[in-house]
Amino acid sequence: MTSNLEVLKVALLKAQTAAQLKALIIHHTHEEILQAYDRLGLDQQIKVQKIWQGELESKLFH
Repeated sequence: MTSNLEVLKVALLKAQTAAQLKALIIHHTHEEILQAYDRLGLDQQIKVQKIWQGELESKLFH
């Protein structure tokens, strides 16, 4: 894994909000995000999914 992907992977793990995930998306390519995400463990992927899902649901219901 390249160091850039490792840094991105750590950033994905540290993200606590959808805004933090959005900042990563702005500064990295779609391919980089997917590569880093694919390297996360299943529990870690679920955590990221829940953060993002919460963002989508909040937009639907507000």
